[in-house]
Amino acid sequence: MPQYDYVCNDCHKTFEQALTLDEHDHQPVKCPKCGSKNVEQEAAAFFAVTSKKS
Repeated sequence: MPQYDYVCNDCHKTFEQALTLDEHDHQPVKCPKCGSKNVEQEAAAFFAVTSKKS
């Protein structure tokens, strides 16, 4: 299950949440500290691990 990084625009807390793709697309995310729905997903860097050597 993918982990998504969020920041609350009200209390400025950053947090992670594990969501399925369907939950991510259709379920509003709440801040765990203040309960606000005024949250934004942070841009996250990722990398792919492959068996090929470069």
